[in-house]
Amino acid sequence: MDHRRRSSRAGRLAGLVAAAGLLFAAPAVHAGPNSGKIEFSVGMDFTTAYFFRGILQERNGFIWQPYGEVNINLFADEDENAIFTGFTPFIGTWNSVHSKATGAVSGPTNWYESDVYLGAKFTFFNKLEVKPFYIAYTYPNGAYSTVQEFDMSFSLDDSEWLGMWAMSPSFLWAHELEGTALGDKRGDYMEFNAGPSFTILESEDYPVSLAVPLQLGIGIDNYYEGPFSNSNETFGFFRAGAIFSVPLAFMGEDYGSWSASAGAYVYTFGNVNKFYNDNDDPWVVGTWSINMTY
Repeated sequence: MDHRRRSSRAGRLAGLVAAAGLLFAAPAVHAGPNSGKIEFSVGMDFTTAYFFRGILQERNGFIWQPYGEVNINLFADEDENAIFTGFTPFIGTWNSVHSKATGAVSGPTNWYESDVYLGAKFTFFNKLEVKPFYIAYTYPNGAYSTVQEFDMSFSLDDSEWLGMWAMSPSFLWAHELEGTALGDKRGDYMEFNAGPSFTILESEDYPVSLAVPLQLGIGIDNYYEGPFSNSNETFGFFRAGAIFSVPLAFMGEDYGSWSASAGAYVYTFGNVNKFYNDNDDPWVVGTWSINMTY
């Protein structure tokens, strides 16, 4: 994969909290459901290919992506007339482990990526969430150098207005502080997400839901730098998916809220990302997940 990115490039989130995520995955015995101010979630994805913002990282072999996050709910106001209704600092990790030892030059050859992020969530009107955060993308197997970003996301809960047709829109802006995802120049990236979710099989304990997530990635100011002369593309990728999920009610609420999901995404790429994917476009990615929140 050396031809896809230089040593200054990167792919996803950074590492120190990988051990913390696994630690939280095995909590002590609890007397009942979590009703405190500290909430944590852990999970893992298995996927047939890993694209970071449309940029190919790996599409062969076994890919395992465990993650974890801790939220501290310092302030919450349920008053429907309140403007500022929530403040929640958070810290988390995301990792990618590959059987193909992608780009490995040293260290644990199969541990491709390990990322850490931290920030805070600010909630307004109990509907709009604003989330500034810092994120570092590191590569334990030495494939690439660390990349650092400052990101800002906005998400809206529109279920009160649209009901079952709620689109849950969100927007992400990412600014590279050190290193780059692609090319030599630090750039900016924008991402738009939306998509409905429906219950397709009613059940008291095991309802089955279908989500149809849509995602658009846009390069702003030197983000998608290609190998071509003066290449700096705006359109990065578009992704549409169909994800089925079901709660794992047999775990019991004393052990957190568990769920499992499976589905597929279809990617279509801009010229730069298509080039790095061997000009294969579109591309289908299958995914299977399990996660727990407590």
